[in-house]
Amino acid sequence: MESHLGPAAVRRHCQLDFTAGGGTSPVSEGRAFTRRTLSGWHLAPSVLGDDVQLIVSELLTNAARYTTGPLALDLDQNGPCLRITVIDPRSGTVLPDPGTHRPARVGGHGLFIVDRLALCWGTLPNAGGKAVWAELLVPSEQPPPSP
Repeated sequence: MESHLGPAAVRRHCQLDFTAGGGTSPVSEGRAFTRRTLSGWHLAPSVLGDDVQLIVSELLTNAARYTTGPLALDLDQNGPCLRITVIDPRSGTVLPDPGTHRPARVGGHGLFIVDRLALCWGTLPNAGGKAVWAELLVPSEQPPPSP
């Protein structure tokens, strides 16, 4: 019997754990991890990578600036959706808030950048802290041009 639902949805997950401690900055380490993961998943960096790298940088920078640092970076692909999640130890009622955007201000634009690049983003409670996530569409794979 033939299925009319199309090919099975691609599901992939990769996590970078920062709790072991490392010699580099979490932002640099997270960016390198993201490049390797996207490359391993054969997602075109020219189409998707720059936006993903910028979102990863902004979320990790916020975790480093406003908490004791990120605990983990998760990349999840579920079909056409790529979710980037940064888990940090800060819990309670203080959630990320972009506040009022002032373009002339130096710094403080991270969540506005995430909001502009992502389809959606948000925060979820996590055991021992919170998870800040953002989702993007994964471009559909284009077949090679015919000769």
